[in-house]
Amino acid sequence: MQYTTDRQWIGGSKSETVATDAKNASPISAVAVNLNSTQYYRVTDGAQFHIFYIDQNNTVRQVTKSNISEIWQPGPLSNLNLKAMDSPSSGLQACWKGNYYGDSDYTKMPTASGQTNDKPFDKDLGINIWFAVDESTFQQYAWYNGSDAWVPVQRWSGFNAHAGVGCYSWGEGSTTYAMMANKNNDVEFWWKDGNATLPSTETHPINSWQNASHAAIRGVHPLTSLGFTTYFYAQMADRSIKGYNVTYAGENTTFLEDKTFAITDPAGPALGLGGTHLTVTAYAEKEGNTTKWDSLYVFYQTAGDDITAFTRPIAGGEWTKGSLMIPDT
Repeated sequence: MQYTTDRQWIGGSKSETVATDAKNASPISAVAVNLNSTQYYRVTDGAQFHIFYIDQNNTVRQVTKSNISEIWQPGPLSNLNLKAMDSPSSGLQACWKGNYYGDSDYTKMPTASGQTNDKPFDKDLGINIWFAVDESTFQQYAWYNGSDAWVPVQRWSGFNAHAGVGCYSWGEGSTTYAMMANKNNDVEFWWKDGNATLPSTETHPINSWQNASHAAIRGVHPLTSLGFTTYFYAQMADRSIKGYNVTYAGENTTFLEDKTFAITDPAGPALGLGGTHLTVTAYAEKEGNTTKWDSLYVFYQTAGDDITAFTRPIAGGEWTKGSLMIPDT
């Protein structure tokens, strides 16, 4: 299904099926990017869409299409036959790396404050993916623009791999962030600065993953999904969904507790199913320098057979909600 700029849902019929072999309760991660000609996808001046999921044999799958063709095709990651943890709850997340989804104009990147972003993007482009391989380990792979292959990056051990993974690598500067829940069900924020022209110091190593200890979020649900667009979201132990206004600043990454909010309805916190999948985004419709409207969007399950959408203006206000109607045909 697609949400149009006039705020209407379209599609979602059986004729638009992306894959038929997804495992029940598989995590699903989507990356959409607009790139000029690339060797990797053989697409010229077009948008590219990538869906990652786990199939019924616990294999990590990638399917792709461009806006030139409406046909979904297996992506190169599928050829590696990578196996994910055999569990009904298994973390997986993919993130675009390098600029705002293919747009090199860094001033267009939305910010939680509403101020214009003034920091350039990293020049290295690609996609990172993390997926659980056992109860305490995630495997990270990456594709780099201009390459035909996905390559292993590293294994992340000592985490709760039944929970989700978060990542942020399309913002300003040269630092990539990964977020995972530890075995105490606290979310840790890890960062890596890839700018090799900077001096490496004890407090700010270069090309080395480091834990931003001041940013930890305590007491999340053991099966929480994690997501970031404008705000960082997690499910708490009481099944509420909270958003955090995180300042991403390497070793100084943190958030202010008084800027944290819960998703609510008139009765109070809008509780999700324990371990619900969660996906988030934000959008602003502009006319010149004027914002006509903007909104946060948070999608999760509250009953088990639903996809419920929650929206509110980016700067704040009341949440509204509605259930997405999935066509039967």
